[in-house]
Amino acid sequence: MSRHSTYSYIYNVQRMILLIFYTTTAIALSIPLLKLVTTIWPDHFYPLIIVLVIYIILVVVVGSLIHVISFIPFNLAASFDPIKNDIASGQIVNMDQLGERITSFTVDFFNFSFLDIAHAFIQTGDSKLISHEEIPQLEKVLEEYEMLDKSKQLEEVMRAGEISTPQGRYHLYILPIWFGGHWLGYMALLSENRINRFFQRFLSEYENNFLDDQVMHIVHHMKR
Repeated sequence: MSRHSTYSYIYNVQRMILLIFYTTTAIALSIPLLKLVTTIWPDHFYPLIIVLVIYIILVVVVGSLIHVISFIPFNLAASFDPIKNDIASGQIVNMDQLGERITSFTVDFFNFSFLDIAHAFIQTGDSKLISHEEIPQLEKVLEEYEMLDKSKQLEEVMRAGEISTPQGRYHLYILPIWFGGHWLGYMALLSENRINRFFQRFLSEYENNFLDDQVMHIVHHMKR
């Protein structure tokens, strides 16, 4: 526990330093920018306001991007730890239990501007489609397109198109689950916004560093 607290303290200090550095840099850059605008358009108030608004929007967007990139790595490990503990302690012993926990966790954790997972489903070669919620339209689409079999051909996350549900219209992503060279299944992820390739890598790391070994553990446990 003390070691975890130490890591958390160091991590929070690093993020605070990054935040202070980014804020001071943004303020420092705004000064010559505003001087440049007033030099080009002297005695004109509107260009100054327009440039200032655009700059503030840019600073906020970049700041949000830095927040997501710096937040996910450490906090993902810490947040996923209770699931690993429940598997190790025997509280999670089958895919139904694991699937409900993982899908609920995925939706709750990945709730960022650039990486927002609204709904999640998981299926392995030996299980049905599992989630903590029900979306019949998605379940029907995944079955009709035989996504379980097709996921065997995937090596990384793939955008599979868009799907309409009573809750709204979403982008559908398929995240195959592999343990080494052994295929285990896939996750179907719905996002309101299109996820660019950079943030898709976070999903791939999520699968590679957290999902695959836990799914493999439960699969082996159920075959005993």
